[in-house]
Amino acid sequence: MTLKRDWRTLHVLGGPVVFLLLLLAPAPSIPYAVRGSLGLLLWMAWWWIFEPVNLAVTGFLPLVVLSLFDFLPVGKILPSYSEELIILLLGANILSTVWTRWGLDRRIALVSLIGVGTGARRQIIVWFAIATVLSAFLPNTVVAAALMPIVLAMLRFIGVQQIKESAFGSALLIAIAWGTSVGGFWTPLGGAPNLLTIRLVQQTVIGHEFLFMTWVTRLLPFAVVIAGVSFIFMKFAFKPELEQVEGTRDYFSGELRSLGKLTAPERWSLFFFVAATLLAFTRQFYSSLLPGFTPAYAFLTFAVLCFVIRHRGEPLLKWDYAQKHMAWGLFYLFAGGTALGEILSQTGTAKYVADLLVPFTGAGGFQAVFVFSLMTMVITQITSNTAAIAIMVPITISTFQSLGLNPMPFVYIVAVAGNCGFMLPSSAGGPAVAAGYGVNLKMMFARGFWLTVLLWSVIVLMGYLLMTYWPGFAIA
Repeated sequence: MTLKRDWRTLHVLGGPVVFLLLLLAPAPSIPYAVRGSLGLLLWMAWWWIFEPVNLAVTGFLPLVVLSLFDFLPVGKILPSYSEELIILLLGANILSTVWTRWGLDRRIALVSLIGVGTGARRQIIVWFAIATVLSAFLPNTVVAAALMPIVLAMLRFIGVQQIKESAFGSALLIAIAWGTSVGGFWTPLGGAPNLLTIRLVQQTVIGHEFLFMTWVTRLLPFAVVIAGVSFIFMKFAFKPELEQVEGTRDYFSGELRSLGKLTAPERWSLFFFVAATLLAFTRQFYSSLLPGFTPAYAFLTFAVLCFVIRHRGEPLLKWDYAQKHMAWGLFYLFAGGTALGEILSQTGTAKYVADLLVPFTGAGGFQAVFVFSLMTMVITQITSNTAAIAIMVPITISTFQSLGLNPMPFVYIVAVAGNCGFMLPSSAGGPAVAAGYGVNLKMMFARGFWLTVLLWSVIVLMGYLLMTYWPGFAIA
């Protein structure tokens, strides 16, 4: 216990010490604001990696640091904490909380799992597939939090009590965690990194609204190939201690029957989420009629209705319940990542780093894809995927704009790589939830390393081919 407390103290102090050393370093050739921004970047990365405090708490550091050291007016980043995309996250989180309130999340998972079968490897692959598909439309943490309790219930049913000691149990939780990462970049709704990327592109590249459908069409080739490669990897990556899971289908069927018929609240909550999602994806058809009704407010509108529509005198969702079950930390983490990206951009730090990277990017071809995808993959393994995007997207945009090149192909490539966090609990919401349930972290790190290397190779090859042979890949 004393050793653990000593390590925590070291990490608590390590971040601010590194920040101060950089800020006060006798390096007049590097502007004060750049030194401060780089120091803040390292401080936040340190705390995000080692978590001496909650990840969300680290999201408040930009406000504290700027108010004290004034290398950028704090008012410049205040809008980051009330971003429109935070409203979207809020609305989507409320709608998924209604699912939890009435058990719809459990019903959807059980319906999906009736046909899984009893093979252990099949179980691993199917859980991975379900998590992959759901995470395209729901935040990674939400999907992991909804599916893992069902897996744990099934594992207890077949006699697996200690997840860390069971190769099969750990493999199932890791499959869900990795599925949320692989599916997370398929649509903008897949998580905060995607929304943050869109915001940065809107503000610094295109100057107008980035449509959700544009994201899906540009990244569809990545989604198909990466999912296929990952499925093959999952089939051979784990060696469960049993070949067959007896009684699994009966267990799922019994659990589903015990839920009874779809209730009115479940129908309402399913309709609200589907309606908000359809409005988000069909924005181009009504944007001229309702220019202010962006996806964020579509989700918020239906979220508000959850507190209004009543069933037998009771609202679908009460605020007390929502407060206890929503992922509030996600919003602050997202805001902090947004603020960090804003600081790196407005202080000129992103451009400063970009200028250092220009010699390594060649003329923007294969070498540039190699360098930027590798940097992003490394960063997203050691810190949250949102933080990785907050760091890399501004640098990517600045680098290629300074070269006079269209940054969009490289932004898409970085966005995909930034969602590929597999090795550590700090890399993404799914791995963090799995770690919380006691998964074997050595297994996750070792298998995750090889999946990271494999998918990085795929991203480099596909990114270069798409950039070279598909002109539409450069369009936002």
